[in-house]
Amino acid sequence: MNAPLLIPALDMGNTVPLSRVGHRLALGVQWVDALTQMPLEPLAGQALCCDLQAVGTRPWVQRLEAHTQSRHALRLAGRYQRLLARAVELAEPTGHELRAYGARDPRLSVYSVDQDPRRFVPRRVALTPVLVDGLPPASTVNTRTAWLWPGAAYPLPAGSTAVRGRILRSLGGGQSEPIAWARVVCTKPGAGAPNFAAEKKLGWGHGDDRGEFLLVLGASAVSGGGALPAQIPLHIWVFLPPPEAVWSAADPLASLPLEDGGTSALDEVLKGRAVPAAYLPQSARALTLKLGEVRTMNEADLLF
Repeated sequence: MNAPLLIPALDMGNTVPLSRVGHRLALGVQWVDALTQMPLEPLAGQALCCDLQAVGTRPWVQRLEAHTQSRHALRLAGRYQRLLARAVELAEPTGHELRAYGARDPRLSVYSVDQDPRRFVPRRVALTPVLVDGLPPASTVNTRTAWLWPGAAYPLPAGSTAVRGRILRSLGGGQSEPIAWARVVCTKPGAGAPNFAAEKKLGWGHGDDRGEFLLVLGASAVSGGGALPAQIPLHIWVFLPPPEAVWSAADPLASLPLEDGGTSALDEVLKGRAVPAAYLPQSARALTLKLGEVRTMNEADLLF
């Protein structure tokens, strides 16, 4: 009988390195289309930018590296690494403020209203990397997913059921101005008075800097098992940013709500379906919509 073949365990003495990792991921974000749940595929002449703006209370502007399937990465290297180490040493907050937005020219260093294709509404989120002994671990724990919602120029498929509108603030004397970054939620009315907490949510929309929003209804807007109704009743709820959130042409994204995703990989905040805490709810607007119709609401119904 042959003796069993003894295979020694692999260790540093009997192996040969094939490659070497020269960097570590500090934070990675994949931005997906809120409607399709697919990674954003840039159209011709368009790009998605993701910029770091601050680490905790320390301002730090740096463009995240763009990869395939709308993945954006921040390496633990260089001056950023020293900045993070200093924040950890002083026990300061380490939430990373990120801004995501569309651009016709990805070489632009900052957001420009004129260069925004308006396919998606920009977002401003805070993500806190998981740290072990002051360093991001060599794993995927700091990869996150966040959603971007349709903008005014989003390419709607044929037969979509959607609501468009422009949210305005009355200045008196027949004058008005757009309200930037509002949130809009569509619900299915109940039997009694309008009740946002109790009614079924059918769709969400993010307003842009011009007050424009696009809210698309999905299959949940109608119940299955029977003939489709000719039209459906809806409640449109508008949530306005607090008065101190004033839009400025000098820094258009500064007034975006900073949504704290913490250390979550994906939650309602990162999905953009959680109304920011400081936002002010308005009375429901009743609307009847035909299936397959894209309705533009009257500006008088969206004047606050």
